[in-house]
Amino acid sequence: MDAVQAIAPPFALLATASPRELDWIAALGRTAEHARHREALEQVVGAQHGRLHEDQMWFPYEVIELGAMQCEKGHEREFVLCTLLVFIAAQADQAEVNLDLHFDDHATAYEDLPPVLRDVVLDAYEASRAA
Repeated sequence: MDAVQAIAPPFALLATASPRELDWIAALGRTAEHARHREALEQVVGAQHGRLHEDQMWFPYEVIELGAMQCEKGHEREFVLCTLLVFIAAQADQAEVNLDLHFDDHATAYEDLPPVLRDVVLDAYEASRAA
């Protein structure tokens, strides 16, 4: 079992991403790139179980990273979905992200999440650090 599979349970929320949520995340990029981001997001959260392929560091990682930077009211799930994907990419050494720094930078946003989503982020962060 690889390290990403070992941390899978805290990341189960990814499998529940709705088409509307993926559309919202894809729309964080340029309008002309929406369809390409959307298609790539569907692959990442679906068949790829949160793992990015090397050719996906722009489509869809650009919008994933944007979505994990700021939580907008009414889009808390999208923020958490993006955060989980950033954690997976960082843990797999696919993105140059310092997990501790990322977590500290967004701690206030995580604290303000509904308890269920906050717990998902905290569990995923701990699992990512332990892997």
